Amino acid sequence: MSSTPRKRKQVATSPVSSPTSQNGRVFTDSDEIRLLKIFKKLAEQNPSSSSSSTPNSTITIDSSSFNRINSSLGSKFTHAQITDKIRRLRVKYHKQARSKSLVKTPHDQALFKIAQLIWGKKKTNRKKEAKKVQNSASADDEDEGEEQKNEQNEEREREGAELDEYPVLAGELSKYLPMNLVWREALKSLGNDKLKEMNDKWMLIGIEEAKIVSKKADLVKEQTQLIMKALGDGTANGK
Repeated sequence: MSSTPRKRKQVATSPVSSPTSQNGRVFTDSDEIRLLKIFKKLAEQNPSSSSSSTPNSTITIDSSSFNRINSSLGSKFTHAQITDKIRRLRVKYHKQARSKSLVKTPHDQALFKIAQLIWGKKKTNRKKEAKKVQNSASADDEDEGEEQKNEQNEEREREGAELDEYPVLAGELSKYLPMNLVWREALKSLGNDKLKEMNDKWMLIGIEEAKIVSKKADLVKEQTQLIMKALGDGTANGK
């Protein structure tokens, strides 16, 4: 009786895979944060690495950038895994940017803030550029307004000053001079600066005169009281 050969038991082997966390995720929360932070630094040094900001555009990471990223993550991921993870985080950011209700956890908030600095930068630049254009337009309007104002002042100087703007001067001079057309035109020809100076002098004199009038009134009151007292004393002595 011949013996049958025994079949050897084959031990099944599973292919080597990337490390996973206990819940089956390849990247942990801390891995995602570190990944975006290092990618942000690379994007600041080389803006073209994050220039494709649309959700479905291709993420391109050269070997040097990959080595820096992977080294910061403990050299435990493949180039394809890191590239795909960045793409997924970018898609997630754009969804959250459209609907803030998707930002639910503190981890989501942390990722969103970092991602916004990477893929939201172009939007910020557009706002700054729009504001710069607006400020430039406002500056142009101000310059144009200033030019018009200067032209009006020059025209006004050429035409002569308006005496109605200097009523104190006109009023005082009318007491001493015949304010006919000849005198008025002569005054207007002096120009606004000189007329303002003359008007201010008359205003100062008016203030001084008001003070003198007030002092006169006080003096009259004081002396009237003395006279009334003297009259009262004389009447009393006459009795």
